Amino acid sequence: MKKLSLIVLSLSSMFILSGCSPQDRDGWFYETFTKPMDLLLKYIYDLVGSWGIAIVVITLIMRIIVMPFMFKNYKQQRLAKIGQEKAKPELDVIKVKLEELKKEEVRAITKEDKLKVRSQQMELQKEQFAIMKKYNANPMSLSGCLPLLIQAPFLTGIYFTLVNPLYSAGIVESTFLGYFNLGTRSYVLPIIAFIVYAYQTKLNLKLMPTNVQPGQEAMAEQMKMIQWITPVMIAMISFIMAGAVAVYYIVGGIFLIGQTYLGYKLYPPIKPEKVEKTNFDSNKVTLVSNRKKKK
Repeated sequence: MKKLSLIVLSLSSMFILSGCSPQDRDGWFYETFTKPMDLLLKYIYDLVGSWGIAIVVITLIMRIIVMPFMFKNYKQQRLAKIGQEKAKPELDVIKVKLEELKKEEVRAITKEDKLKVRSQQMELQKEQFAIMKKYNANPMSLSGCLPLLIQAPFLTGIYFTLVNPLYSAGIVESTFLGYFNLGTRSYVLPIIAFIVYAYQTKLNLKLMPTNVQPGQEAMAEQMKMIQWITPVMIAMISFIMAGAVAVYYIVGGIFLIGQTYLGYKLYPPIKPEKVEKTNFDSNKVTLVSNRKKKK
């Protein structure tokens, strides 16, 4: 399910952003997302009188809008962890049975025997999914990707606006805090952006660890490595683009740090020893196929 969620998220992002470019000022994406962000940025500037502060404000507005969805995701992850602890006794029995079937498959001589063993393995795998569903123990689902899907087009719209502003074109000639030029490349802001997102990544891995199922340890390590790519990519983009883009990333990163701390306080990770486990008899495991027969 985790792989499926990531695939759907990637395909959805490609569909949303396909054919889009910061230089385009026509088409449905520009009219729906980029132009409104450009106008909103100009409106905020008219209120505060500073393009730098306007970038800070519009970034915070979008992050605050998305924040409830992120907290819902934290809550779902916590409930999934509770479910995993409750399901663990049953899943352990299934795991043992699968290991026994692997040995039987090696010892099987005829094709019929191998097919029989594989059929039993499939039934046990169905049982695994049934147990996970029973306890709501699935750590990743399509709903978990919802916050990313919601914020992607809006945040991309802000990014496109900063790269190629029209209504907020005055940002090109402005500075932030009297030192950072928002319209040209900065050498300091990308370093700050890297530090912010490196800290945010480290904090997220520490406070909001991903629930790892038995046998998925290698995949979990790969996901951790992918997360560490984010600070590097953001620093590179911030260096290539104008200072306004770097400010946008820095403000968003600082907000994410605060959001991670708050999410940890509201939905702290579950400690296995404190979770009440279900009474379980390993001799009473009923396979999905057997349940269907009884019905």
